[in-house]
Amino acid sequence: MGVWFLILRGIFRLQRAIFARQKLILISTAILVAVVGSGALDIKTSNDPFLLFGPGNTHRQKLERQNETFGETNQTLMVLAVETGEDRLHLLEAERTLFTRLDNPDDDLAITDMTGFTSVSSLLPAMGYPLDLTSLEDVAILLDERAALGEVFFNAAHTATIVSIQLDLVDQSDSGLQTAYAEQQALANQMRADFPNVKVAFTGSVSMGEALRDGLTFDRKFLFPLTLVVNFVILLIAFKNLRIAGAALGTGIMSVLLTTGLAGWSGHVFATAAVSSFSIIMTLTVASLIHIIHSIGQRQRNLKFQKRDALILASFRKLAVPVILAHATTAVGFLSLNWADAPAFQAMGNLVAIGLIFSLFLVLFVAPVILSFGCGSMEVRDESMRRLSRTLTKTWAKGPRLWSTVVGLASILAVVGLVRTTFDDQFIRFFADDHPLRQNINTIADSMGWSQTMDLVLRYDEGELLTPEGFQALEELVNEIQALDQVVDINNPLPIVQNCLDHRSPPYEGALADVPEKMLNFCVRSNYYVTEDFGNATFAADFRELRMSLLVERQSSANVRYLAETVEEIAQKAGFTGDRAAVSGVNVMSSYLSMVNTQSMLVGSGVAMIVVSILIGVFLRSLPLALLSIFPNFMPSMAALGLWVWINGEVGMAASIIAALTFGIVVDDTIHILYALNRGRKKQTDRGVQRVLQNVFPGVLTTTSTLGFGFALLMFSGFAVNQQLGFLTAATIFIAFLFDLFVLPSLYIILIGRNRKH
Repeated sequence: MGVWFLILRGIFRLQRAIFARQKLILISTAILVAVVGSGALDIKTSNDPFLLFGPGNTHRQKLERQNETFGETNQTLMVLAVETGEDRLHLLEAERTLFTRLDNPDDDLAITDMTGFTSVSSLLPAMGYPLDLTSLEDVAILLDERAALGEVFFNAAHTATIVSIQLDLVDQSDSGLQTAYAEQQALANQMRADFPNVKVAFTGSVSMGEALRDGLTFDRKFLFPLTLVVNFVILLIAFKNLRIAGAALGTGIMSVLLTTGLAGWSGHVFATAAVSSFSIIMTLTVASLIHIIHSIGQRQRNLKFQKRDALILASFRKLAVPVILAHATTAVGFLSLNWADAPAFQAMGNLVAIGLIFSLFLVLFVAPVILSFGCGSMEVRDESMRRLSRTLTKTWAKGPRLWSTVVGLASILAVVGLVRTTFDDQFIRFFADDHPLRQNINTIADSMGWSQTMDLVLRYDEGELLTPEGFQALEELVNEIQALDQVVDINNPLPIVQNCLDHRSPPYEGALADVPEKMLNFCVRSNYYVTEDFGNATFAADFRELRMSLLVERQSSANVRYLAETVEEIAQKAGFTGDRAAVSGVNVMSSYLSMVNTQSMLVGSGVAMIVVSILIGVFLRSLPLALLSIFPNFMPSMAALGLWVWINGEVGMAASIIAALTFGIVVDDTIHILYALNRGRKKQTDRGVQRVLQNVFPGVLTTTSTLGFGFALLMFSGFAVNQQLGFLTAATIFIAFLFDLFVLPSLYIILIGRNRKH
């Protein structure tokens, strides 16, 4: 007697024992869901970009090293702008008012997590111009006389100025970011009220995090509940039984509550966008129950003498193997997320794999009790789905090789689109054109001529930087980088040092290479407060590292990656070899998000494919079936991704994990079909396969409709990542349906069928 047989016999005995104690089981399950599910209220989510990159990631290490030397890079950029230069005094008045509010921690509009800020008003006292003795008219004169002031803080026309607010956000959770954003929004609104003729726009890590949270909140409040409604309606149409539809969906919701509750109790911090993936648990739970309920309906028609409870238990026993196998293979798919570079995805994959244990327990042991206790006579009226199933299988039977060839070639054509893939995680594209974040960034771009920044950190040997030769080389490097088309300007210490040299008595008029070293040291060290306080153009405390900020036009992630690599190459040619030159920043790190995770997931998906094939072979006791399962399980997600590339050309974060997220959905129906074909292996003719398909395909039709249309609703999300996820998931489900109907049976006959009769 095999081990697998002993395991199944133990499951069936436990199933009967639990079924005999229905009230106790229902009460125990309710308590379990309440206790474990309460943890969902404490689930921790965050938009911290470090959650999406592993500790060993090169781009994360660059940013972490920069933070260790120069402090946190979290900042908010606030731009004030007027229409014409004639309103410059009005602009300066608004800027000074903003400075006064930021400089007073007791002000009602103070920024709680602010560690420093920089603006023209913060620079003037360090230059010897106290604000209480310097009128706005004098500031306007200084802007004209001292070009460095205008270059650092104003646009060329002096119609817009920028304030950099440095932040140390201790609480990176959704609630923490929401509080920080509310403070910044209140400050901006008050400035708009006090200066109605001045445009006020702000952006930064806080506003981007809030935009992400707000977009996902809309989905959680409206789209996800609407998905449940769509699923319920389709279940109702399929079974024409309100109680059965409610029982199936309710069991799925319980599995989600248990999984999200476990996530809350675990204490892990998940990326905000990743949490919605826990709903995949409900997907698999409902899909398994759909197949079982259709099996119950078939038994009701064929075995009318059998009692309701006997029908229920017999159907659950009959499909126990494919249900267990589907859960196991889905767990493998999620565990493959451990190959992703994102710690948040790894934690999510591991937790969902554990959550599948809850789902399997509910399906095998609790769902039979719910169906028996709460569904009355348990009459499954699925005749319409069975008629449609017969029609589709007859269509396949008229030309199995033709249909499989057409679907196969079409999918291959779609996959060819992957060669055109461009990875783009440009954050602004995640939101609609009228979103406040996009409007603010557009205002900054229109006013300042740039909307993105990236940091260049240069590392020197002891005493190498503060020399005439060092500054001459720095000037040449800055000029070469600034000549690049994408670079609008570079915030660097040269203008401040040159300003100091120009206003000495007498002014220094020579080249930087010839300036006396003592004079250069004086100009740097006397302005150390200024350069240190100016967030992205600063010396390290030991003057062995220098950070400059490149101001660039809005562009795709591909261009950001290209620019970052180009700047590092230029710096290396200038002598900053190895790790002595590093381009970093949140924008740079994020631009590698999809590409890095997709490359990492290629290995994970390959391992998952091998493990899943082995599981199918072991469970179904057939090596040919294991090999046969590979193509129809992985081709749909690749075809869906290729189709997206043909349509849009660019893919983002959703593409990097789509294979793992959709794997359980796709493999579920495939397993049920292969299991049914394997049970009827004595009927491996065209007609025999057709009869098997007619019996199993009502479940496939219902799961495809329920899940495909449910996920398709995400395409109406206001958040582009979820739009991609909705399209890719729905397309994968529908393409998988075509494979299950037209390709899988034909391959089965060609590769495995015996004694075929035409």
